[in-house]
Amino acid sequence: MKKAHFALGLFAVLLLSGCLNPPMSDAVPEDLEITYSYGACHAEWGRTDIAIKADGSGVYESGSGMMIGDRFANEEFRKTFRLSETELLNLLNAIEKSGFYSLGDYYTDPNTIDGSCEYVSVTKNNSTKSVSVSNTEPPAAYGQVAGMISAVAESKT
Repeated sequence: MKKAHFALGLFAVLLLSGCLNPPMSDAVPEDLEITYSYGACHAEWGRTDIAIKADGSGVYESGSGMMIGDRFANEEFRKTFRLSETELLNLLNAIEKSGFYSLGDYYTDPNTIDGSCEYVSVTKNNSTKSVSVSNTEPPAAYGQVAGMISAVAESKT
């Protein structure tokens, strides 16, 4: 019994000290796609989308109205950018370190309607982790990841 308690205690210490962080990527996965979308819950009132693909290509766009093809009907701006492999890998590793993968899938306040809606989605190695936030304050790890994605897009356009 003492061994079980010791093992459990050791595990807790390692977990709390951060030694069990998720493994960092050493290469950009071929299927990598990072998306951040935010704005009004109704697209016709305005949204901003940022999408980054495995080849480093990115699109940063904002507009309102329904989507026509791959563009907003009322486009405010649409900018493209490119990340180097190192920049993309640094972004992916920062996301992996942030605690994003331990977040729940949805955070919402059902008492608020017609507010803001946003989500971050990361696809890699045939697996997707998405976190949606609607009408409530996002968790810190989510805010950190959303901020990193926005900062990268804004610095490149």
